[in-house]
Order: sequence, then C-alpha cells, then structure tokens
Amino acid sequence: MDPLTFKSSPAESGKTGLSSTTQTALNLGGLFLLAVVVQIIGFKRISGPYDEFLSLYGADRVLHGGLPYRDFWTMYGPAQFYAIALFFKLFGISALTGRIYDALIRAGIACACYSLARLLTGPRWAFAAFAAVILWLTGIYYPSYNFPVYPAMLASLVSCLFFARFLRESSNKRSLFLAGLFVSVAAIFRHDSGFYICFAELLMLVWTARRRRPGQTRQNQFATVGRRLLLYLTAVVLIAGPVYGIIVFKAGVQNVFYDLFYVPAVIYPKVRRLPFLTPETLQLLRQPFSWDGRTAVESLIVFFPIFAILSAFLSLFTSRRSRIFPTTWQRQTFSLLLLLASLFFVKGMIRVGPVQLIQSIIVCLTVLAILFGHLRQVSRPVAVSLYVTALFLALCTAPMLSHILTFGRRNLRDTIHPQAYDSFYRRCHPPAALSRARCILIDPDDLLAVQEIERRSTPDQPIYVGNGRHDRIFWNDVRLYFLAGRGSITRWYDLHPGVQTTLPIQNQIIDAMGRENPPVIAINSTWDNNIEPNQSRYSSGVTALDDYIRSHYTAQAAYGKITILTPSH
Repeated sequence: MDPLTFKSSPAESGKTGLSSTTQTALNLGGLFLLAVVVQIIGFKRISGPYDEFLSLYGADRVLHGGLPYRDFWTMYGPAQFYAIALFFKLFGISALTGRIYDALIRAGIACACYSLARLLTGPRWAFAAFAAVILWLTGIYYPSYNFPVYPAMLASLVSCLFFARFLRESSNKRSLFLAGLFVSVAAIFRHDSGFYICFAELLMLVWTARRRRPGQTRQNQFATVGRRLLLYLTAVVLIAGPVYGIIVFKAGVQNVFYDLFYVPAVIYPKVRRLPFLTPETLQLLRQPFSWDGRTAVESLIVFFPIFAILSAFLSLFTSRRSRIFPTTWQRQTFSLLLLLASLFFVKGMIRVGPVQLIQSIIVCLTVLAILFGHLRQVSRPVAVSLYVTALFLALCTAPMLSHILTFGRRNLRDTIHPQAYDSFYRRCHPPAALSRARCILIDPDDLLAVQEIERRSTPDQPIYVGNGRHDRIFWNDVRLYFLAGRGSITRWYDLHPGVQTTLPIQNQIIDAMGRENPPVIAINSTWDNNIEPNQSRYSSGVTALDDYIRSHYTAQAAYGKITILTPSH
C-alpha cells in the first residue's frame, strides 16, 4: 500500500480486482466497523454523575436555544454541544444518543491512528496501533463518555495526515490548507488541543524550511516560508475565527475570557492538581491483579508516555546516520507525532490520570507501533528500551482485556435474558419519564429523585442541583439536570472548586434563586467529604449559599444521599 496516498499497490489491487481507492475505503470502513463492534461488546452501561453529563446538559440547553458561556458556563469549546445537539435532533434526547456519537468519534480516532502508522510502517504494525488505541478507548476504567477532547483529538490526527502529505510534496498547497482547516476544527472543540497541534505543525513548518534549495536566495526562501505560513494560518482561523467571534459577540468578552482562559489557567491548576501516584493508588497496588485493584494497575499508564517518548527520542538521536526511515518526509512526520505526544503530555500533567493524559497515550501507542515496525533498523539500546516500554504497556493493558471480557459477558447475558432486572429489553424500554436514561444503568435512588423532580416541576421551570455544602466542592450531580429534562436557574450549573466556592458567584446564584424562585432544589451530599491533595480540600469559608438554602427551602423527600427541597413559603 502506498503510505502517502493511502492507495493499494498495483499488485494488491490486481489480486482483488478493485481500484486502490476503493480498496483503501473498504479497509478503513472495515476497521471503523470493527472499532464500533469492540465498543459495543465492552459497552459500560453504568453512568457517572458528572463528566459525561456536562456535554449532554450543554447540548440539551443548545437544543432549547441556550448559548454556551452566556446561558451556561463551561471550560470547553462550543462545538461539542452543537454536535451532540444535532444527534439529539436526529435520534432523540437520551444518554444513549450521546454514547452513539461518542463511539463513532472513538472509532474514527482508531482509524486515524492506523492511517498515520501506515504512512511510516507496514500494515501489521499499523493494525497493532489501531488495536491498542481502540482497546484503551473502550476498556479504560473511567471512560469519560462525550469528553470533548476526543473529537478534538480526531481532528488533530486528521490534520497530521494532511500535513504528512505536505511534508512529502511541499508544493501540495491543498494538503497544507486542509491540515490547517482541521486544526481549526480541533480548536472549536477544545481550544487548548487546537493550540497544541497548531504549535507543533508551525514548528515543523519552519523547521523543514530552514534549508535553502540549490540556487534559491535567502529572500526567496523567506518569501516561500511566508506564503506557506499565511496559507496555513488562514485555514486555522477560517472556522475557529468566525465561531469564537460570534460567541464573543453574543455571550460577552468577560464570560468567554473567564470560562475559557481564566478558570483553566489560574483556578484549575490550584484546585484540580493531582500527583502521578496518589496514596489511594499505592494502597491498591498491594493487590495489583485483583478486580478491585485494576484501577491501580491501569493508572500506571500515566508513566507510559514518558517511556515511549524517551525511546522515540533515543531512536531519532541514535539513527541520525543509519536512518530508520527511508525518506526525509517520513522522518519529519514521525518527529511531528513525537512532538505532539510531548505537548499533550505536558498539558496533562496538571491533573495526572489516564483520562487527562489520553491524548498523549493515544499518540504514544501509535509511535510505539511505528518503532516496532522498524525494529531491525534501530540500535540495540533503542531495541531494549522499546521492549521495556512494551512490557510496561502490557502490564497496564491487562486490565483492559479483563474489562472487555467482563462487560462483554454481562452485555450478552442482559441481551439473551430479556426478563432479567437489568436486561437491555427492560432498561431500553423505561417509563416515559425516564426516557433519557434509556439502556443506561442508573442507581434506583437517582431514578426516584429524577421522578420526584419531575413531579414537583414542569419542563419550563428551572431548578438547582447543589451539594450538601458549597464552601468546599468536589463536583455536583449534573446528571439530575439532564435526566429530569430541567435547566438550571443559573449559568453556574456545574459546581467547581474555586468558582462556586467564592462569594461573588454564590451571590449570583442567590440572586438567580430570588428571581426564578425554583420549585425544586436537589441536594446530593455524596461528595461532601471527598478530599484531594490540592487546594480544593480547604474550605473557602463562604457559606452564603448554604445559609440561603437552609432559610428559604424545606426538605420534602430523601433518596439515599439526595434530598429534594421546595420553597418554605
């Protein structure tokens, strides 16, 4: 297969009787379907209360005319909400619809990794990259469905594919433009991801133009580089520029700046920082292969990018003369992937965890597969480092296989036994009031709380979902907003340490309560005592919101840790 044009070789095409383009499309289509099937087998039906529902709630608000940053605050780019809202429009509003969208994105990521690896190595190791990526995306202990980083990651990888075409043929302006265009797409999903891929490609663009061609003057060299930069940057802002321009115009500069820049850059590092190994992880490692301890073994994957990146740099450094890759453009493409993996790793070092480092992990899985495809060309020290890295990866990946098999058996059982309590048949045909939880396993107390909220309010009446205390916050049960189909009385629906723990924002929530007079306040105290080794463990001393709720609302029902309150007067 021609690694640049993604076309089959004449010999391969002759065997099948198909054109190279058709053969390539069939190959990628087959891999895409395989990736979807793997996710169906390992489908985790349980649902957390927070991350997944940030995107689902935002999409629901967008579908009802809401605008990000104006009507609800978020640290993510706007595109994820609108993309899921489109799926809601097509397939109905439910958590399952969000999972379908997410599965398609993850399948696309695995196929993009295959295509990138196929540029630089043979089909066997390209498939190994595909398999490793989809295994981690499916089997990761905390899957974080609908995480906006995934569509941004897909756009970044596709951008790398087009940039590789440009690296091979520098006169290919169309590929350079498309590379920048997909950076623009990445930026509207996650502006930070867009920045990292843009920075990496700009660096490579300047680096590859540092040498003059024979007979080329320095003035002509600068002019050529300038035209390429202009073309690339024009594409980068072509989509992201108008999108963010409209958002800023409608939501206001202050809201957009606070949500997208101030909180992530100033507040988030202080209140969400986590070390590479927490005391809980070290405790679990005492029994690393037990089911309950699988998180501990898996969490060691945060060290994998370090090993993979060091091995890759070592391979480049020791192969300057022997050259692992036969062509310059392949070496440059590999360097781009290595640079991107390094940048994503640095980005994820604030809140260290498998999900936070997943972008770097995905690129490193691809890089490792590529290097194994050239094992005969690397030096002995590099080969040793690659084997050590692969063994470490295998240790961290073992729980993934256990996850796939365990949830696969459960899903099969729940399919062939329709009368079982948690069968797909029962859960996929819930009462109308619980239609948004279709096919997803939700704790009975949570479902009862959702029904109680629906009984005491109407869809056009906003509510508030808070914690037992607001002077110290871990997160809140955003799930209740979405499953009940209710909006928030305030844009501050997502409770975050360092934000809603402050007096100015608590006063804004109190003002909103005074204006809206919500018929229901749901208080979930599950995470009131969660402590992390960062500044979120300290109380802000601000109890204005808690005092207001206690003096103006009365408890009417309790379902586990969830208390339903209504106005006292």
